[in-house]
Amino acid sequence: MKVKANKLRLLFSLGDIFHITLSLLLAYRITFYSLDLTDKYLFFAIIVNLSWLLIGYSFKLFTYESASRIEKMFSNFIKAVVFHALLTTSFVFALKTNTFSTDYLYYFFILCYLLLVLWRVFSIVLLKQYRKLGYNYKEVAIVGAVNEFNPLYQFFLKYENGFKLVAHFNPDIKRVKLNCPSYHISELEEFCSENNIDEIYFSDSLQEENILRDIMKLCDDSMIRLKIIPDFSAFKQRKVNIDFYGGIPVITLREEPLQDDVNRLLKRIFDILFSFLVIILILSWLIPLVGLIIKLTSPGPVFFIQKRSGLDNNEFNCFKFRTMSLNNMSDVRQAYKDDPRITRFGSFLRKSSLDEMPQFINVFLGDMSVVGPRPHMLKHTESYSKIINGYMVRQLVLPGITGAAQANGYRGETKTLVDMENRVKYDVWYIENWSLLLDIKLIILTIVNIFKGQKNAF
Repeated sequence: MKVKANKLRLLFSLGDIFHITLSLLLAYRITFYSLDLTDKYLFFAIIVNLSWLLIGYSFKLFTYESASRIEKMFSNFIKAVVFHALLTTSFVFALKTNTFSTDYLYYFFILCYLLLVLWRVFSIVLLKQYRKLGYNYKEVAIVGAVNEFNPLYQFFLKYENGFKLVAHFNPDIKRVKLNCPSYHISELEEFCSENNIDEIYFSDSLQEENILRDIMKLCDDSMIRLKIIPDFSAFKQRKVNIDFYGGIPVITLREEPLQDDVNRLLKRIFDILFSFLVIILILSWLIPLVGLIIKLTSPGPVFFIQKRSGLDNNEFNCFKFRTMSLNNMSDVRQAYKDDPRITRFGSFLRKSSLDEMPQFINVFLGDMSVVGPRPHMLKHTESYSKIINGYMVRQLVLPGITGAAQANGYRGETKTLVDMENRVKYDVWYIENWSLLLDIKLIILTIVNIFKGQKNAF
C-alpha cells in the first residue's frame, strides 16, 4: 500500500507544530502558572511556528522518503535548530527583550528542541516499522545485468528504505534468480502498461544507447521516473558526487560536506562555543596549576610550541604543555615508549591527554578545529606525502585536537607505514562523511578512550 510523500510531509510537519505549540504552553504554564496566553505570547507562538515551517521545508526536515541516511537527517535538523534559534532570538530582541519573560524563553527553547528531537526519533522508528509491514513505498524496477550481491538490489530488499522492487529486466536472454520476477528487457513496455511502476533504475552500461533511448521514451510516455546508475566501480572507496554546471554533468570523485558554506559556519560556531567554554571553565585554572608543576619539576618553558601543518598545508604554531626535557630532536623525532626525553610529570600529561588541552586556544583562534585530522610535524607531512597515496587530502580541512583515527585507536607513535596509512584512511573517511553529529560522537569516543586508557598514549 502506498502513501503519498506529500501526505507524510504534512503529517510530520503537523507533528512538529504540535510539539512546538505544546512546548509554548508548557513553558507558559511553568512560568506564569496559567494557560491564558496574552496577545503578545500568541503572536510569538505564530511567529515561532511559521519560522520553523519555513526553515524546516528549506532543510527538508519533513522529507522522509528515504530514512536510511539518519545521520544526514539529524545534521539538517541541527542546522535548522541553529537557524530557528537565531531567527527567534532576533525577533525577541527586535521587540525588546523585556517584552518577554526570560524564564519563559529558557523553558520554551529547552522544551521545544527536546520534544522535537524525541518526536524525530519516534517518527523515524515508526516509519521504518510501517514500511516493514508493507506500507509507504515506491514500486521500482531494475534494468541491467545484476545479481543477488548487487548493492542496489540489496538496498531495495530492505522495505524500511521506502522502496519495493517489483521486477528485474535483463538485456541478456538468460533470466536471473532473484527475490523478484526476472524478465527479458523486451517485456518491459508490456509490464509497465500492466503495473503501476514509480521508478525504473537503469544500471547497465551507458554505451547501450539504443536501449537507453527506448527506455527514456517509455518512461516519458508512461510518467515513470528514470534513474541511471553510473558505473563507478573504479572508485570503490569513494563517495562520488555529481554537479551540474549550466546543464553539464560534472563528476566529483570525493564528496566534501565541509565545502558547503552552511556546514563550515556551523562547525566554526560549534568550535568557538566549545573552545570558549573549555578555556573559561578548565584552562583558566588548569594552565596555572600545570604550569607551576612543570616549572617545579623541569627547567624550561611551560608550553611547547611547534610548527605544524594546517589547512591547505599552511603552517601554524601548535600549543601543548611541555612534556619533555629540552632537546634538539623535537621537530624530527616522535615520542616513543620509554622515551628518556619525557619527564615524569610529562608522562602523566601524555597518558591523560592533558598535554593537548592548550590546543583549545588554537581552536578559538581558528588554526584548528575540535575534531579533524591530527596536525603532523612539518617533516612528517613532507615525507609521508611522498609515499602514501591521498595523504595530502588531510590538509583540505582544519586539523583537530581529536579525530576519527584517534577515536578508533590510531594515536601516538606510528611505528610502521601501515599505521600511518590507516590514520590517513580514517581521516579521509571523516572528510567525506562529516556531520556535526559525527563530531559529537568522536568527542564522546575520545573522552571514553581517555578514561579507559590507550596503549599508544605515551
